[in-house]
Amino acid sequence: MIEKTTLVIQEEQEKEIIRMILDDNKYVRYAAICDAEGKIICDKHARDEKNILTLEETKTLLKTAMDRWKKRYELVDKIGKGEYSVVSYEKIKRITVPLDEDHLLFVSVDGGKNVRMKDIMEIVDYTLHKFVPHSSPK
Repeated sequence: MIEKTTLVIQEEQEKEIIRMILDDNKYVRYAAICDAEGKIICDKHARDEKNILTLEETKTLLKTAMDRWKKRYELVDKIGKGEYSVVSYEKIKRITVPLDEDHLLFVSVDGGKNVRMKDIMEIVDYTLHKFVPHSSPK
């Protein structure tokens, strides 16, 4: 029963992060959360946007991004915990944010458009902590 409750909370967090990010910035094309293997577990397109990449290409890039974040975790004692990564191309910006060691947020933004990482990080922080039960005082 506890495992199921934890899973439901996680699904609620994932959906809310994606919904809030899409609502917050009109230039966000697509947002997804993937697991440690790069498998998309929750995603949504904005404004009927079409993918620039195929689903398989997106999955491959998410797996690669997750592998890179795993490598960064190996250096956390030296460089600190990773917060986010932004790669900018002519047509899109690709943003990755590690939610934990096993989940990654991916956000695709129209190329040449501004995105405030502070806004995305505030949404992630708010949503991840919203569902954490408060511990009772001892």
